[in-house]
Amino acid sequence: MKTGHKQCNLRATLLLCTLTARCLLADQGTNGQIVSARDFTKSPNLTFTTAAYQTEALRLLVREANLVASELQLPENLPITETNVIAKFVNPYGAAQFLQAIGNISTSNYVYFVSKDYKFSYLEWQYQEQAPRLWAKDYCWPINRLDTNAAYQLATQWLTAASMDVSGLNRDCDLGITPSIVKGKGTNALFLPIYWIYWTRGGLGHGSVALVELFLPNRTLMQMRVTDPKYIRRKPLTFGSIEGLLSKP
Repeated sequence: MKTGHKQCNLRATLLLCTLTARCLLADQGTNGQIVSARDFTKSPNLTFTTAAYQTEALRLLVREANLVASELQLPENLPITETNVIAKFVNPYGAAQFLQAIGNISTSNYVYFVSKDYKFSYLEWQYQEQAPRLWAKDYCWPINRLDTNAAYQLATQWLTAASMDVSGLNRDCDLGITPSIVKGKGTNALFLPIYWIYWTRGGLGHGSVALVELFLPNRTLMQMRVTDPKYIRRKPLTFGSIEGLLSKP
């Protein structure tokens, strides 16, 4: 059962509901630049939005998804249109300004997130749960077939294609590559050639700054995440006339 888009929408909703009133908010000018930082208790309503803003935000999300799908050569039926988007979550304008996150859209294959500094930041494959169970029937390999170099090369090719700063990640972070071990230990271990390639900073207990999960035999991109916008070189999604969108009912 496909659960990716339901889970991502639930996460976004929970995040919106649990924001506290004492958080600091960076005000955004109409040109997208930070103007000042102020107490959230004095900020506009997180739920404030207009239908015109929501419509334009969805259009921008769909456009960005098409760019990402093309850059990464994903198995999508392009162009992605609003009619073949199977799920969507667009933050209200107030929440988008607070979170610097516009939302996400889902196709039958992937979920595309614009969640960091108004930039594309996450990608999730819709079949992460089902596919490994099927692959395990044919791809349970001895550990001597491990190929972390090939996994790294493929992961960094995808990150580079999506305009992520691989050089910066390698400079500032610790690299880890972990395969999916099915059973056994040492030289007797068997593994499924799903690899997690990740960059961490700050030692044990800190989450990854960037992560790629992939299935190497057929070059399936299962997820890509960059959590620090410092390493996202993509242009942020911008609205042509935010005043006009917000003045319409």
